[in-house]
Amino acid sequence: MMKFLILVLLLAGTAGSCDRSEDDQEISSKDLDLQFEAITNLVATQNCSDSSQCSYMAYGSKACGGPKGYLVFSSDVDTVKLRTLVDNYTKAEDTYNQQNGIISDCSIVPPPQNINCIDGNCVKID
Repeated sequence: MMKFLILVLLLAGTAGSCDRSEDDQEISSKDLDLQFEAITNLVATQNCSDSSQCSYMAYGSKACGGPKGYLVFSSDVDTVKLRTLVDNYTKAEDTYNQQNGIISDCSIVPPPQNINCIDGNCVKID
């Protein structure tokens, strides 16, 4: 009887481990597009009146590593919410790249050197 109970417990424990974790969920390019749209919509909700209000944040995941780019935004935006959205997007893009064998040029995207408030919007100055 004791062996039977141990066997049942072992089977129950291994059955639960067959569930796919969140990291294993299939990510589509549409999922990434929707997540990035939510990020850009949030950034667009806040304007600036001075360059000191402008900041930037790395986002995305290139297949070779490193960020895909940098968001330029007003510091008046909900930065906690923005960081959460960006972290989720970056993690999802990394998973997507791995699941689909994506390759990239492996170039390093530099952070913006000059950002400014122009017409109420924070922008990168090239």
